[in-house]
Amino acid sequence: MIQATARVLQNVIEIKVGEESWMCRPVGSGTGPITRRITSLFSTVYETFRASEPETVHSTVSYHPKKDEIIIQVGEQRWRTQSSLFGPLTFEFGGLPYELHEKLTGRFGILTGGKVVATGELGFRSVALRDAPPELEGFFANLALALLIRTLVWEMFR
Repeated sequence: MIQATARVLQNVIEIKVGEESWMCRPVGSGTGPITRRITSLFSTVYETFRASEPETVHSTVSYHPKKDEIIIQVGEQRWRTQSSLFGPLTFEFGGLPYELHEKLTGRFGILTGGKVVATGELGFRSVALRDAPPELEGFFANLALALLIRTLVWEMFR
């Protein structure tokens, strides 16, 4: 199970990937106090830090509201989602196409080839993703972070 929770007052997002903890901070949060606060209010780009390597950036996750696009970068690898007006959010991972189907209730499912791979739920400043295959857990943790960033951006501009 993957759980992501936004700690808005602390300006971080915490992710539990199985037993491992990740800390996610907006890019630019290491600068001065005023810049850090402004950055945190409007940031759509986060860096993740794993508990095993707290000083090393594991991945960078960004959300672009105008295109409703998520970009996940781990090292040299980069993935991009595509959004359509009435269709699901789509992306490709490991050579397979995936679709993320969302409902107004906050529940969502990730499918490949018409088969459900994982299910999840968006809550108030949190995301829970269940049943993710172990080989996709790291990628889906980044995707959960992106969905949470997306939700926070939508809340901010309502």
